[in-house]
Amino acid sequence: MLNLTADELLTTTRSVRKRLDFDKAVDRTVIQECLEIAFQAPNGSNMNTWKWLIVDDPALIARISELYNQGTEDFIATMGDAVGENYIGASVPGFSGINESVDYLRQNMHRVPAILFPLMSGRVENSGVFWQASSYGSILQATWSFFLALRERGMGSAWTTAHLWREQEVAELLGIPFDQYTQVGLFPIAHTVGHDFKPAYRKAFDEVASWNRFQ
Repeated sequence: MLNLTADELLTTTRSVRKRLDFDKAVDRTVIQECLEIAFQAPNGSNMNTWKWLIVDDPALIARISELYNQGTEDFIATMGDAVGENYIGASVPGFSGINESVDYLRQNMHRVPAILFPLMSGRVENSGVFWQASSYGSILQATWSFFLALRERGMGSAWTTAHLWREQEVAELLGIPFDQYTQVGLFPIAHTVGHDFKPAYRKAFDEVASWNRFQ
């Protein structure tokens, strides 16, 4: 345990890619402990309609990695010329490092010790805003709590969604009833190389927040 203060934990928990330790095994009991902490997050009507699938079979991880990369290519293909320096996020400070980090994880996803798939009950593609917000609002906070629990234990993950371009194929691979559950994301799990993570660049309060009326 790193014994971080609450503020340290909240301001230094990052999406980790290049500093994931692919060679150090991850204990199942630690993953279970982190998930049991995450389960304490609020969820709609406290119904606990979620499911959590952890994959640590290397053969399955290798196939998931292939689908993850194929999904990434699917996404890139939709962007046309809006890639590289033309990407909407290219002006963000540190973008080149983020880009390298994303590529690094793509190249090494097959090496991660474990992967978490949070699953929310139902499909929301054709639902209204209320049902979409209520559905995601009943699982995303628990997913982030899982990140925080990992961080306190010297471990990390990265918030990824590229595989959702191939969601049905992943569902078939893992036996997930596609018409009954929506995959929230794909979260690699590993120990981190070092624990000295820092607060990241964020826009100033006055640029993104206002009081009483939208500005």
